[in-house]
Amino acid sequence: MQSFDLDPRLFYDAMAFSTDDYLYVIDMATDRALISDNMKADFDLPDCLFEGLIPLWRALIAERDLQSFDESIDDMVAGRTDSHDLEYQVRNRKGEYVWIVCRGLMKRDENGAPAMFAGVVTNLERKGKIDPTTGLFMHDKCIQVLDRMLARDRVAGGVLLLGLDDFSRINSLNDHAFGNVVLRVFAQGVQRLLPEDASIFRFDGDEFAIVAEGADRAAMEDLYHAIHALANRQQDIDGTTYFCTVSGGIAMGDAEQSSGSDLIKHAESALEESKHRGKNTVSFFSADMTEAKLRRLELSDRLQASVLEGMRGFSVHYQPLVNADTMRIDGAEALLRWKDESLGPVGPDEFIPVLESYGLIGQVGRWVLERAVEQCAAWSKARSGFIMNVNISYLQLFESDFIPFVKQVLDESQVNPSQLVLEMTESYFVTDLDALKTTFDRLRSLGIRLAMDDFGTGYSSLGMLSQSPADIVKIDRMFIRNIDGEAFNRSFIDAVIDLCHSVGIEVTVEGVEEPTELDTVRSIGADCIQGFLVSRPLSAADFEERFLA
Repeated sequence: MQSFDLDPRLFYDAMAFSTDDYLYVIDMATDRALISDNMKADFDLPDCLFEGLIPLWRALIAERDLQSFDESIDDMVAGRTDSHDLEYQVRNRKGEYVWIVCRGLMKRDENGAPAMFAGVVTNLERKGKIDPTTGLFMHDKCIQVLDRMLARDRVAGGVLLLGLDDFSRINSLNDHAFGNVVLRVFAQGVQRLLPEDASIFRFDGDEFAIVAEGADRAAMEDLYHAIHALANRQQDIDGTTYFCTVSGGIAMGDAEQSSGSDLIKHAESALEESKHRGKNTVSFFSADMTEAKLRRLELSDRLQASVLEGMRGFSVHYQPLVNADTMRIDGAEALLRWKDESLGPVGPDEFIPVLESYGLIGQVGRWVLERAVEQCAAWSKARSGFIMNVNISYLQLFESDFIPFVKQVLDESQVNPSQLVLEMTESYFVTDLDALKTTFDRLRSLGIRLAMDDFGTGYSSLGMLSQSPADIVKIDRMFIRNIDGEAFNRSFIDAVIDLCHSVGIEVTVEGVEEPTELDTVRSIGADCIQGFLVSRPLSAADFEERFLA
């Protein structure tokens, strides 16, 4: 066999030129190290040839990874192993922590003493294994961790899949660069909350996964609630405020899961359930979620067909709005209803999220507004100044021609803008206030009033009412139940009414069903009453016959 002579330095230079990885060779007798040019540059090391690489490198390693690094080095020096293979974070010259995998081999002399330690450092971000936005491992690594967890004899633990609610809104209102910062801040905040045996991973878009080994159902739920508390507050990045709530789906490891991929699919089903339950909540996976998903798919098909066929099956019902002082009908709230030939009536809590998810809410919302304003014009002839409240989705406010459309509908129906009240849920007044302020101002400049629906159920505080663009606040039914026996509920409504009146905001109390409830809310100064005690929502014909004939 012919000999193969090789100049070690030429070989090293060729290898360093041919790879993006970092190369190192350490003479253990002299402690002198030779490193590749890119390693020197990227980590601001003193030279390509110098003494003391290991302690200098150790100073760059993230504190939480130091113990595993020290143990690996000690094992090699002590002769317990000759190999080094470790993933950890290290600080680069920009001060950023990047994930790397460091592999090396210890060569010994004839006496077994360490002679040379050489290896390769790979930047995992460049290999597509680390998300560059958040610095987290990604989907494939999560599956590996889950597979390892499920392979153990006694399966314990689970996965919590997180999805930031309406994250596309943040990108639309600002830009993708700002959205990336929001993702990074969220990831860093969640990492600080994780218990010792939990790891977080970045999935596509706005989704993250947390694997919590050894956790039971209660621990998984507690973890979500801690993250929920972190997200449910106004946040600020360089002077830009934003809200970004989070939904969760939990799947627990058990003998039925054959792989980590199965567990992720179950968590995805649970997360989808949370999204359709109104978001900002958590669900545990159960087998019947598959049926619920099929139900939503069926609804989406039928709703799209209804829209394409001229709003077949859709109708608008009207619930009276009563002046609390005079008990006179001053107006009505327009409420969308849908009935399918084979499915029968489907509640708005079920079909409206589907309309939003499949991009149909804009078209349907405009149809409702047209019907409601036309009805307002007709009923104004019998009751001068009749008020019509119409619910709108926040998605409609991002349509560039929404305000011109509203103005056109009012002009064509000859309805005074002061007779139209647009309702949005409390959460969007708070979460999108900065971004939607211009839109709100334009609507109010036309004379259209804004109502904050479901006040008290979401994010806002009494203090924010003074800064709110709302002209009307609607207090949710949950504060009306047992109002005579619940001192807090009465005090809450009393405080809301006093504060709203002090800044010129009217108050409507929803869900009034009992005479005692009516007497109480009238006595503490509510402006308007709405609820089953007066009437359930009625068809236009029934409303007209009962209240306007």
